[in-house]
Amino acid sequence: MIKVCIVIREPGRTNPDYSLDFSLPTLPRKGDYISVQRPDKPRPWGEDMIVREIWWRLDHPETGGFSTEQPKAGTVHEIMIECEPATSPYSSDNWKKYVEGHRSSDEVPTFDIARLDVRESDLE
Repeated sequence: MIKVCIVIREPGRTNPDYSLDFSLPTLPRKGDYISVQRPDKPRPWGEDMIVREIWWRLDHPETGGFSTEQPKAGTVHEIMIECEPATSPYSSDNWKKYVEGHRSSDEVPTFDIARLDVRESDLE
């Protein structure tokens, strides 16, 4: 498992809003869809986002550009997955209000999938 920090941007901006730590079986790629399920919402509704950038923070034990000794390998310090809030058929009502309240609805990215969109509140 790979430990990552998912950083969610403020809607419509590139500033970070909040972050969540995860252990993932593989790294997501730019453009991948991510849905986060929280314990306060029934499945399948949650928070949806699209991966925009991947930040690799690495540590290396040497200060020079090369070494005459036995080369030393660096390590991963942190991997940050920067995401833009989006909506999908699985977005909770609260998430849709949060994202759409920060910008006009035509600017809100949506998951490009063909699926019935049933709001969480429609099933209560």
